[in-house]
Amino acid sequence: MTEDTPESTGPTDDEQSPAPQATAVAPQQSTWTYFLSPAALVLGSIIISLTIWYTSSDSNGSSGSTPKAAAVAATNESLKPDDVAPLSTAKTLTATFAGYAKQVGMDEAKFTQCLQNQDSAPAKIALINSQLQRGSALGINGTPTFVINNKMIVGAQPAAIFDEIIDRELKGSPASLDGYSANIQALATSSPPRFQILPAKVDVSDAPVEGNRNARVMIAEFSDFQCPFCKRWNEENLARIRARLGNDVAIAFLHFPITQIHANAGNASLAAICANEQGKFWQMHDLLFARQAEWQGLPIK
Repeated sequence: MTEDTPESTGPTDDEQSPAPQATAVAPQQSTWTYFLSPAALVLGSIIISLTIWYTSSDSNGSSGSTPKAAAVAATNESLKPDDVAPLSTAKTLTATFAGYAKQVGMDEAKFTQCLQNQDSAPAKIALINSQLQRGSALGINGTPTFVINNKMIVGAQPAAIFDEIIDRELKGSPASLDGYSANIQALATSSPPRFQILPAKVDVSDAPVEGNRNARVMIAEFSDFQCPFCKRWNEENLARIRARLGNDVAIAFLHFPITQIHANAGNASLAAICANEQGKFWQMHDLLFARQAEWQGLPIK
């Protein structure tokens, strides 16, 4: 399972975004610069807006990235493996995602309208760009990346790493590497570092949260639904995290679609955002990762 990543020196447990080609100039402050080379910092949110999912009356729709409006608090319900049943032979992204919506109990017509609604696109773009820029400010350049309170972990690290950091946060939140095991210290001294202590927590006020929003430990996950490493982390670690959710531990999802290498990642984010509007974010989240191989190469129409 590999991707074409820039300056790759060997196997990694996350995916990084290559610098895209400069295709347009935005007359506003950049909100997409995180995925751009230094020479292209004049490009702004127009880059994502040119690639979002506009399913108009034009029969020649094209695939690209996605957006969303204000996030709604999600329920704590989640899919179990047995809930992921085979789908019909839908051959387009729109039909496949609509099938997922129906499977998790959503109003399918309302969901499809959300996907196709161009009037709400600016608000959706603003949400995606805001979360991308938030990750950029933290220095994030790969998925998955997690910030547990103010402790950043890069990549699909083993469950024991997450368990240790969560436990340390519950016991007082170490302010230096001395409070951690040799394994975490090794991550911190790797190049680039895969563990860092940040000055502050991440804002998750616009993100769906599973668990108590005021939990003592908040896991902020910057993720891409089409990223195979994100899928692997969800398969290997999410059940363990969910067993701890409640007043002490919660998890928030922040959209970080790397559309330069994952053509349908933005579209998947839009599907999750539309599911969130019906209180079904986490159910859609689980299906999108479980079915990644099924939808990742599909055309929109």
